[in-house]
Amino acid sequence: MHTATPHQRREKSAAPRQAGAVMAYADAFDLPVQEQIDYVKRGLPAQGVPQVAADLHLSTDRYISILGLPKSTLARKIKENQRLPVEQSERVFQTMRLVGLVQQLVKDYGDAQGFDAAQWLGQWIEQPNPALGGNCPAGYLDTATGAALVESLLHAMVSGAYA
Repeated sequence: MHTATPHQRREKSAAPRQAGAVMAYADAFDLPVQEQIDYVKRGLPAQGVPQVAADLHLSTDRYISILGLPKSTLARKIKENQRLPVEQSERVFQTMRLVGLVQQLVKDYGDAQGFDAAQWLGQWIEQPNPALGGNCPAGYLDTATGAALVESLLHAMVSGAYA
């Protein structure tokens, strides 16, 4: 199995998104750690949040509820074309990384043709999971520790540890 380097994967990523949108999910997953930190510290564009929600096939209200983002603040930041604060940017970015991870896992271990990683993740996080004591992964995405747990669970699924 040949695995492309992060730089090679970034070159093959989807076309750049429009201004005010978040970066492509594969890029979010492949970014070196320092670049991830820098991206989050700059603040993600608030206008990208509804797009991430739509990609996940979740309503914006449901997505911001999962992440614990204040609805009125987000609405104001979208209207005023502002960026999210670091803590909120981190939560959105974690979701973006999870979509990128699913894209990469399917590419490496399955048939990625026609597979919508964001839609799959959006459905999967809403399903009770035995590895989480019957809780839904969505309930863990409002903290960095919880998002890391969800990421490790996705890796475990590939290895066959959890189905």
